Amino acid sequence: MLKYKEIIAFCMFFALSFVFMSRVVKSVDPIVSTFITYGLAAIFFFSVNVKSRKLILDILINNKKIIFKINLSTLINTLLAFYVVLYISPIAYIMVFFSGLSFFNALHHHRAISNLEKVMNIVALALAISISFLISNAEVYDTLVGLCLTLISTLFGAFYMRESAHLHQETGISASQILAIRFFMVITLCGVYSIFSIGQYGISIHDLALLSVIAITGCIVPMFLMQKSIKKLGAKVTAQFTPLTPILCLIFMTLVENERFSVLEVSLTLLMALAMLYQTTLKNP
Repeated sequence: MLKYKEIIAFCMFFALSFVFMSRVVKSVDPIVSTFITYGLAAIFFFSVNVKSRKLILDILINNKKIIFKINLSTLINTLLAFYVVLYISPIAYIMVFFSGLSFFNALHHHRAISNLEKVMNIVALALAISISFLISNAEVYDTLVGLCLTLISTLFGAFYMRESAHLHQETGISASQILAIRFFMVITLCGVYSIFSIGQYGISIHDLALLSVIAITGCIVPMFLMQKSIKKLGAKVTAQFTPLTPILCLIFMTLVENERFSVLEVSLTLLMALAMLYQTTLKNP
C-alpha cells in the first residue's frame, strides 16, 4: 500500500479542507476566504518558481488568451466552492464535483466515447445529485441553490483542466508553474473587495489561521501529492482513488464537526463511492 500513499494522502487533505471551509464561511465572507486562501497558495507557488520567472513571463506574454481562460475558470471554480458550503454539506459538494468532472469531460468528448459510457456518466451524476438531496440537512431551496452552484463550479473546473492540459502541451510549462499564474484574477478581483471588507469588519486571528490551513490542505499539499501520484502510478490509477474522498469527508465531518450520520446516509455515501469508482474505469479521453 505504500506506493499509493501520495494519492491516499491527497484524498485525506482534500476532504479535510472542505470540512474546514464549511466552518470558516460561517464567520468570514466567501470572497474574503477565497482571496486569502488562494492568495497564500499563489505566493507559495510563485516563490517555488521564482528562478523560472522569465520563462513564466514569456508564457504569459505569448499565451494571453489561454491564460485568461485559465484564470477566469479558476476564479469561478474556487469562489463558488466557498459559496457552496454555505448551502449544502461538504460531502454533497465532493460527490457532485467528482462525478460532474467525469460527466463534463465525457460531454466534451461525446463523439469519442460509446453510448454506454455516456449513459453511465449521466446515471452517476444523477445518483450524486439524488443522494445529495437525501443526506442534506438544508431546506429544499438551499439544497437546490447549492447543487446548482456546485455544477457551475464543476463545469469550470473541467474547463480549467482542459485548458491547462493544452497549455502544458503547447509550452511545456510545469504543474507548479501553472499554479503560480492561475490565481491572478482571484487575487485582483477578490482582493479589491476583500481590502474594503476587512477594513470595515476586520478578521480574527483564528479565522486567518484557519484560512491558512485551508490553503495548505486544500491547494498547496494536494497539488504536489496529486502530481507525484500521477508520475508514479499514472493518471488512471490515481483517479481510481478519488472515490475515497466522500468517505473520508464523512469521517472528518464526524470527528471535526461532531456530525452524526444515519445508517442510510453512510450506505448512500458508500454507494456513491462505488459509482464514482466505476466512472474512473470508463474509457473517457
